[in-house]
Amino acid sequence: MSEVWNNVYKLDSAFFGEEPSNFALLCINHMETNNIEKVWELGAGHGRDTIFFTTNGIEVEALYYSVIAVEILDKIAKEKRL
Repeated sequence: MSEVWNNVYKLDSAFFGEEPSNFALLCINHMETNNIEKVWELGAGHGRDTIFFTTNGIEVEALYYSVIAVEILDKIAKEKRL
């Protein structure tokens, strides 16, 4: 399965888009209301929600099985100095 997603992200580094998912937008209110400071994001992809949560003060441990997607996330995080 990791090869499938590696190939997807080789072709399109923002496969799911740049904006946070609707689910992340729903979650952030809950996180802020309940003083959530740290989350694990399983299936992080290229990190659009990871970056969103992090820029909103949430510490994120992002996990994904595509090395390419994780490299993209790492690059974005470094560029944004997160």
